Formats: sequence, C-alpha cells, structure tokens
Amino acid sequence: MWSKLLHVLDNVRRVFSGLLFLLIIVVLVVAIKATYPSIPDQAVLVLNPKGALVEELAEPGAAFPFTLPTAEQTRVRDLVRVIHAARDDKRIRMLLLDLKGMDRTSLTKLQTLRRAIDDFKTSGKKVIAVSDNYTQSQYYLAASADTVYLHPMGMVLLSGFSLYRNYFKDALDKMKVKVHLFRVGEYKSAAEPLVRNHMSAAARMADKVLLTQLWQSYTRGVASMRHVKADNIQNMLDHLPAYVNKYGGNLAQLELNIHLVDKLATHAEVQAIIARQLGISHASVPPSVTYKQYLRSLGSEALPDGDRQVGLIVASGPILDGNQPPGAIGGESLSRLVDVAGRDPHIKAVVLRIDSPGGSAMASETIRLAIERLKQAGKPVVVSMGSMAASGAYWVASAANEIWASPNTLTGSIGVFGLFPSVDRGLNALGIHTDGLGTTQIAGAMRADRPLDPALAKVIQMSVDHIYGDFIRHVSQGRNMAVSRVRALAQGRVWTGADALRLGLVDKLGTLDDAIAAAAKRAKLGKNYQVQRLRPKPGMRELIMEKLAGEASTIMARVFPEAITMIPESWRKGMAAFALTRLIKPSGGIYAWCEMPEL
Repeated sequence: MWSKLLHVLDNVRRVFSGLLFLLIIVVLVVAIKATYPSIPDQAVLVLNPKGALVEELAEPGAAFPFTLPTAEQTRVRDLVRVIHAARDDKRIRMLLLDLKGMDRTSLTKLQTLRRAIDDFKTSGKKVIAVSDNYTQSQYYLAASADTVYLHPMGMVLLSGFSLYRNYFKDALDKMKVKVHLFRVGEYKSAAEPLVRNHMSAAARMADKVLLTQLWQSYTRGVASMRHVKADNIQNMLDHLPAYVNKYGGNLAQLELNIHLVDKLATHAEVQAIIARQLGISHASVPPSVTYKQYLRSLGSEALPDGDRQVGLIVASGPILDGNQPPGAIGGESLSRLVDVAGRDPHIKAVVLRIDSPGGSAMASETIRLAIERLKQAGKPVVVSMGSMAASGAYWVASAANEIWASPNTLTGSIGVFGLFPSVDRGLNALGIHTDGLGTTQIAGAMRADRPLDPALAKVIQMSVDHIYGDFIRHVSQGRNMAVSRVRALAQGRVWTGADALRLGLVDKLGTLDDAIAAAAKRAKLGKNYQVQRLRPKPGMRELIMEKLAGEASTIMARVFPEAITMIPESWRKGMAAFALTRLIKPSGGIYAWCEMPEL
C-alpha cells in the first residue's frame, strides 16, 4: 500500500515539475517577446535620451567615491544604431528630437549624433525638434533638425563655454590642512584648486585657447545648420540686454526673429502639425515609438562569426588601479581584455576607443604594456579618441600604431602630479597630538596626522620627475618624435584634436568608423571584415547587481528627479575636488589627470 502511495506521489511530483517547467518556459517566451515591441506603421521615432551621453554605461560608484552618480545615462552608440536603422525602416516616417531629459554633454558626442541625423535625412524623412526650453547642449542637436519648435514661453539657453573652478587654499588653511602638491608641467592645473586661491597665468592662457576653439566650433556648427552667421550669435550674447529689450523681454520671440528656431508652438500644436504631415486625422495622436523601444525591437547586435575581425574595446572613465566595472578603466581589467584580443585568432587588429581624463600612472602603464604585447603579436592597434583622451589616457594612446581624434577632442596634457594632505595642524588646534617613534628616518612619514618630512617630500618630487620622464620617453618612442620636441609640447598642456594633429600628437581626424577602417587596412583585411566588441563577461553576481542598480537608478530618478540639480554647483565641484584627493593613496600614487571645460 505504502509503495503504491509513494509511486502515486512520485508521479504527481513529476507531473507538477513538468508543468512548472512548462510554465517557466511560457513566462520566459512572453517576457522575451515583450522586450521586442512591435513597431506601428507610419510611426514617429522619438529620440529622447536621458541623462549624460556616454561611451559606456557606468555602474553606480564606478568613477569616484563621494561623487553623485547620474541617475540615468544614454550610450551614444545606441542612439546612432537606432538612427541608422530607422533611416531605411519603412515603418518610420519621421524623427522627433525630444531632448528635455538630456544633460549637458561634450561637443564631440553631439557632433557624432549630428552626423547620424544628417545621414537619416538623406532618406527624405523629416526631422523635427520640440521643447519648452533648450539648453546649450540640447540646442546644438536640435539645430540639426529640419524644423525647430519652441514653446511660446520658452527660451534657448545659450551662454558660451566656460571653465570656472572653486579654489580651496584659504578654506584648507583655516582648517589647518596643508596640501603638498608635487607636479611636473607648467600647465598641469588639475590640482591647482587645492593649493591656490585663483587660476594661474599658465592655466588661464591655455584654457582660453581651448575654450575659444571649442566655442568657435560650436557657433560655426550652429550657423551652418541654421543658416545664420556665427558672428550674429556672438553679438547677441555679448549684448543680450539690448536684444531682449528690443522684444520687450519676450525671449521666445527673440529666438524666432534671429532664426535660432523656426516656429513657436505648444506640444499639442506640434502634435497636430505632425499628424497633418503624416496624413493622419487631426483628432488622432500620431503613432510613436521611443528610441529604447525601437532599440529593443532591433535585438542584440549580431556576433561576428568570420576570421577577419577588428576587435573594438571601449575604455571610458577615469583610469584606476586593479579591476574596475564599466564606467571606469581598470589597469588590470582592461589589460586582460587587450590580452584576450591578442589570443583570439579571429581578431586581426584592435581599435581602442578612449574617452577618459586620465588617472593612475601605474594603471596607464599597465595598459600601455598590454598594447605593446598586442603589437608584438603582430596585431595593429589604432586608438580612436572620444571627447577626451588626455593625461593618463594619452599615456595609453601613445603606444598605438595610429591615433585618430575628432577636431574637438581634448588630448595631450602630458604631465604628472602627486598630492599628499597633512592635517597635523588642524588636529593640534583641536588638542589632538601625534607622537611615537619608528625604526628609520621615514617610518610613519606617510601619516597625514604628521608633518611631511622634507626629505620624503624630495623623494616624492623626484619620483614625480622620474615618471614624467617615462611619460615623455613613451610618447617620444610611440610618436617617433624627438624628446626635446615632446617636452616642448608637454608641460601638462591640453590641446584640441585639431591642434594635436598639427603638432603630431595624433595622426588623423575622423570618427570611430574611420579608425576601424584604418585598423582593417593596417591588417590588410580589405573591405570584407567584421567588428567584434570586446567586453568583460559578467558573472551572475555582476548581472544581478547591474539589474538592481538599474532599478534603483530608475526609482531615484522618479522619486527625486531634482535631487542632483538642487545641490549648488559649487558644492558639487567641491565634492569633485575632494574626490580627486581620494585618488591619492597613503602609500603613494602618481596621477596624470585632466579637467573638462563646461560646455
């Protein structure tokens, strides 16, 4: 009897397990199907990027401790992929730029998207931009549209480019904190705010040249897209009160009359205009699909299966020691990825896409050596620079066979610095004193609660000088340039890509696709080659954490949409400066770092 009962229970268990398995399969199929939304006919593709535009999506906390992560990010290549696919998609009739959620971003990324939009327009499909207001970054992209709409009570917030910093010397003096700065390079100004109360003359001169070049590129781009004169934009901003007064304070009317926008209309009015253009009933809302929905409908990018491949590695974020998640560049993790490309027999050449202000000199050297190993394996390496590839990032790039940049890439900044804070005076003022003994002259000398020993200060400066010499030597060898010539171009000075080409720091100006084609040419692959994107394979823990982080970011963005913008700009800059000091390890670390102007 018991055996029959057990047999029945076992059959029930088997049936239940089978049904549960089938249920799981059904749920997975439905879930997968839901991630590939259907695209309606006669649809408007809404390009609505959120947050910062980035080369690679960052995990929370990937860049620095003590900095506020952006709630949302948008990967530039996802936007480009969507725009290119929609160009030939008969279901997509129009591209609508809804940019209100896009944060301030670099000019090079905006120009990449502008090229994609220009390519979309070759299909004959219209591009329109609509917003209540446009920030400076948003407007550059909006200006690429066939028609730019602005709310009758809105404005285009153009102001020009700037690079203002908060300087903390007096504040640190009041707290009796002594910051010891060790640097090489007259223009190496990244750590100046910690030891000065104002900008140095060298930094002011170099920054003025950079900002002027970037602003000219911006205004000329807008002038070309909007068929206006760049001088008119400059004149309007230099005499803004007079212009605004002319139109009785009506900023929207001012933007319309100087042809920055084409029409003043509310969102409802724009929807009616779109419906008429698409031949839809006036009472109907035009069918639309967001870029994320359209991206999901495209599915994953096809994996290459041939043996004529160009490997593509994206290096985005600060350069830090060890293993780092996406959004930061780890010396060990990126080197390991480069070595993977070296061992893959199908990969014949590698393109390293760099978008980084630099960071750890040791991590930069670790990556440079990995690139050298790749070249020794007979595989050419081409660097494609994004918005910035300066300081430690240029250290890495110098090893490549060929370097491509955009005209507005910030690069160079060949210089090195080290920081060491001493808080002994502040502690003494609070009645906290440090005493003890060591077995050598420098034992315990790296404690922040003790004055920095002058002998150790000399050692640190000599180490910085030595690493700077290594930097110069690597650039000299990599660029086939005399050491004296490199020294003249170095000194921590930042150059635009256009200047870097003229000075021999880069080889060509062009896009990522241009760099990939150059790598294929060096490997003699002809035109029939494939691109393999190389990324670290995440484990189960990383996948779960990525999912949880994404959900948390979404919740934060919904619950606290103004959380970051409510924090004063000076506070945010202060936290960023403090985060910079956190890079410096008590055991000693030398860094090559560059700062990005506000665009």
